[in-house]
Amino acid sequence: MSEQKTPDISRRRFLGGAGTAVVGTAVMSVTPTVTFGASEARVPRWVMVMDLRRCIGCRACTVACKSENNVSLGRFRAVIQEETVGTFPNTRKGFLPLMCNHCEGDEKDGVPPCVTACPEYPGKRLKYKTADGKTIRYRGGATYKRPDGLVLIDKELCIGCGKCIDACPYGVRSFDPFVKAGGDPDKQAADKCDMCVHRLDNGLEPSCVNTCQGRARIFGDLNDPDSEVSRLVREHNLAKDDNVLLPEEGTRPHVFYIDPDNMLKTLYTKRKKKKLDHFVDQVV
Repeated sequence: MSEQKTPDISRRRFLGGAGTAVVGTAVMSVTPTVTFGASEARVPRWVMVMDLRRCIGCRACTVACKSENNVSLGRFRAVIQEETVGTFPNTRKGFLPLMCNHCEGDEKDGVPPCVTACPEYPGKRLKYKTADGKTIRYRGGATYKRPDGLVLIDKELCIGCGKCIDACPYGVRSFDPFVKAGGDPDKQAADKCDMCVHRLDNGLEPSCVNTCQGRARIFGDLNDPDSEVSRLVREHNLAKDDNVLLPEEGTRPHVFYIDPDNMLKTLYTKRKKKKLDHFVDQVV
C-alpha cells in the first residue's frame, strides 16, 4: 500500500474558468483545481455538507461517481432518495443525497463501527504525511480510518466476510460482484464511497461535488476555520444532532445536512422502511 500525503492546498478556488454543463444524460465538465485548509502543518478533517435547499434530484452526482470510480453494474456509492413530501394538495418532491458518512466513531476510541467490525483491523502500520512533511503512523486494515478522517477499504486485504456491511447503520456498503476479495478470492470484496481519495490526494474535489449543478454538495476541511464547510457548520449550527443521519447511533457522521424544512427525518425514515435497497440492485 502506498503512503498517503496531505495535498499542499489551502483554500478552494477555481482556475481557468472551470464550469459544468449537462445535456440530457451526458455530463460535460471542466475539472477545477481546488485547494483546502489554512495551515500546511495541520491534519485536515474532510467533510461533506449537503444543502437540501439546493438539491434538484438530477442525479448527476450518482452518474459522476459511477463513472469516476468504475462502480460495478447494479451498485452505487452515491444515491438520491426521492419522496413526495407534504399533504395533498400542498405537496412537492423532496431529495435526500446519501453516501458513506466517513464517521468519526464513538467518543471513547474514535473508531467507526465498520472499522471495529473488520477482522483485518488493526493491521500493519501505515504512514500519513502532512503537507509540511511530518509523518503520522496509524493502523491499516481491510477497513480502516486515515488520520484525515477518510474511512477506506483495502480490497487486497478484504476477506469478503461482510461484517463491515452489517455493522454500518446507514446501509451504504455492499459487496462488489465483480471484484474478488484479496484475502479470500472465493468471496467478493466490500465497496463504498471513498470521497474520491485519488482525486483528493491530488488536490481535486470529489467527482460528485465537481458535477453538482446547484452546488448542493460542499466539500472541505472542517479543521480549517476559514473553509466554506466550517462557515456553513457554524452559520447553520450543523453540529447539532438533528443535522446528521441517525445521531442515536453515536457514530458522529461527517456528512452534514442543511435542512430548514426538516425533510431529513421524514425522508430517511421512509428510506429505512424500504430496507435500504438503493445501494444494491436486488436483481444482481
